[in-house]
Amino acid sequence: MRSEIFTTIKVLLTGLVLGILVNLPFYAWIFNKKWDWATGFPIGWLGAGMVYMGTFFHEIGHTFFAWYYGYPTIPMFDFQHGGGLALALSGQQIGILIFVWAGFALGIWYFRENIGMQIFLGLMLILNFVTAFNRFHTVGIDFGGPAFEPLIAGFLLFRAIFDLAPRGIFERFLNAFFGFGLIIQVFINGYGLLKSQAFRLVYYEQKGAHGFGDFDKIATALFWEFEEVVMVWVLLTGLCLVIPFLLTMFISTNKIEEF
Repeated sequence: MRSEIFTTIKVLLTGLVLGILVNLPFYAWIFNKKWDWATGFPIGWLGAGMVYMGTFFHEIGHTFFAWYYGYPTIPMFDFQHGGGLALALSGQQIGILIFVWAGFALGIWYFRENIGMQIFLGLMLILNFVTAFNRFHTVGIDFGGPAFEPLIAGFLLFRAIFDLAPRGIFERFLNAFFGFGLIIQVFINGYGLLKSQAFRLVYYEQKGAHGFGDFDKIATALFWEFEEVVMVWVLLTGLCLVIPFLLTMFISTNKIEEF
């Protein structure tokens, strides 16, 4: 038992330290720090890899919610302007929405002995019905990208903590490394958007347009302040960091009580 705990702590600490290290180039770029040691090989290269990993999951999130709302979409990297892009191939398709509704209905029937899964699928179905034909579905698609980054990171941390990596210790370490790395990247990104006017301007003018960023579009659709949308993202990320560890405490407490 002690050996398992020690291994878990070692994996998580190693992943945390390296997750911080590879995000230093990202921090240096946002806040214009002249850290030459952090921009070249190997730290700069690893940092770029972490950024692309975040971009990958970001665009997957947009794509998932676009299909959820009936838009046939494919994710891709944007090598012209940087970052990524979820390209919608057409407008909203009722046929896709009907397929989505049927899928959730089938899932509710299939998991008829799992009340928790039924509730989740039912809520997703109701959410689609309520928001699919008004401006809120565009908010869901726009926020789905940024939200998917910390959600995947939290899932990876969960796998690392509970040793759910089937390929051994190295995969478990990678789960911790990318889990912490993606979450730290979001915190740096959010802090930059809130505190750096230069980075805020870069964000506002991305893709060669004005106000094309997800948070700008969400703020416009909801009549919120830009900073409020960013804070929601940061708070979600905090939850994705904390919840895996809270689950650890909860499960450990139950095991002790059963014993």
